[in-house]
Amino acid sequence: MTWLLCDYGEVLCLAPNDEDRTALEATAGWDPVSGDFWEAYWADRVSYDRADLTAEEYWTRVLGHPLDPVGELARLVRADAASWLHPNLASLAAVRRARARGLRPAILSNAPIEVAKKIEAAPWLASFSQRFFSCYLRAVKPEPAAYQAVLEGLDARPEDVLFFDDRPANVAGAAELGIEAHLFVDPAQLDEVRARG
Repeated sequence: MTWLLCDYGEVLCLAPNDEDRTALEATAGWDPVSGDFWEAYWADRVSYDRADLTAEEYWTRVLGHPLDPVGELARLVRADAASWLHPNLASLAAVRRARARGLRPAILSNAPIEVAKKIEAAPWLASFSQRFFSCYLRAVKPEPAAYQAVLEGLDARPEDVLFFDDRPANVAGAAELGIEAHLFVDPAQLDEVRARG
């Protein structure tokens, strides 16, 4: 059995667009005088993705002040998750074709709990029988523990997995464990892979 393991962000979904980014900044009430919002957004994202930080802890660090969990925090969480829910239709079509060729699709994504729940509920990911998120694994790509947990979850050997990710460090991390890993740049790459033995 050959698994087609795909990253989610910017592989199966499109990157947040300008409208998403503007909406999130507005929801945060960000003052440009405070610096670059996106620098603050990414500074502790790995810890949030690994579930070392709760949503409240993460967004408090981003904004630099405590948040109202019912109002402000809830709006930020919704806007953040919504920005990662634009399907890459070309990639999804290529995955369906790969599945018809005998590959089994799965997802490995760095994502915090709140975003992972929204991704899991997306109907356009129904063909992915296995989905792994860093927040549940308590490990993020490119940490070896993330890939090892996926191999265990799939009951697969490294040579049974073909992995696509848009970040070179994540590709290198998978390759170090013997997984055939590819840097994703175009959905057409997914049409080139074939099931093994």
